Amino acid sequence: MALHIVKLCVGVDSAEDLAAWIDFRAAEQREQGLEPEQIHTTRMAPARRDEVLDGGSLYWVIKGVILCRQRVIRFDEVDRGDGIRRCAIVLD
Repeated sequence: MALHIVKLCVGVDSAEDLAAWIDFRAAEQREQGLEPEQIHTTRMAPARRDEVLDGGSLYWVIKGVILCRQRVIRFDEVDRGDGIRRCAIVLD
């Protein structure tokens, strides 16, 4: 059974703002010659990652209301060289 994640979407005022941010980041990645991927990096990796990957989604809370959903594709470990392990949530 799928398990979902709920996250606060800080600094965004509407679903349209989130969509514009996603488009902006995708354009930056294309300019760098990369295949665009939407990634949300967080310090905590989900303990029940297999259940999330079994059809789970990330639900974005904007201004106190769950407004957007994105399917979780995978989790990647991120190493920025500062000794702090992070988790990149790759979204559809």
